[in-house]
Amino acid sequence: MDKITSIEYSDVSIVEIQNNKSPNQSLEKIHETEVSTGLLDKGLEFIALGCLIISVSLAIFGVIVRYFFGVSFGIIEEICRYSIIYGVFAYIGPLIKKNEHIKMDLMENILKGKALLVNDLIISIILSFSYAFLCWTGIQWVISLYQLGIMTSSGLMLMVIPAFAIPFGMFFGWVYSLQQIFIDINKIRRLKS
Repeated sequence: MDKITSIEYSDVSIVEIQNNKSPNQSLEKIHETEVSTGLLDKGLEFIALGCLIISVSLAIFGVIVRYFFGVSFGIIEEICRYSIIYGVFAYIGPLIKKNEHIKMDLMENILKGKALLVNDLIISIILSFSYAFLCWTGIQWVISLYQLGIMTSSGLMLMVIPAFAIPFGMFFGWVYSLQQIFIDINKIRRLKS
């Protein structure tokens, strides 16, 4: 008896008829690639959520201390600000995987089928080069900040700590964009067969 399996991938629906044999290799590769980062997805989501909780908690604490006791700590405000930045940059990669990153929908409304998949591949390649470049320049910037010993505006924290959020987030954006390139190539191959 034939089994029909339908799997949805962003804008492409793949319907495969199996006669008790192994599924198509490109479909398996897409699935394995998406599953391979599951633990990393959860970890980055946990980091982003933790950073949000830290920021909100410290902001509430800062407001209470400032208005009820008349004391303001600059370091608390900085930790609030920089923890949000870390959270946002940590979640760049999983957003790429979910296809929720910033991109224009104009071409997606015009293009269909293979042209749409090629467009997605081009966007993924551009993202990959952009993230790699931003990660490299971010690392160079962090190194120069460390060598110069620059402090944040409170004077209590090295500027390296918040600045490291950029290469941190861009590295994971690069990893996930490479994964997306691999998935897009396999989707195009799958469409051809």
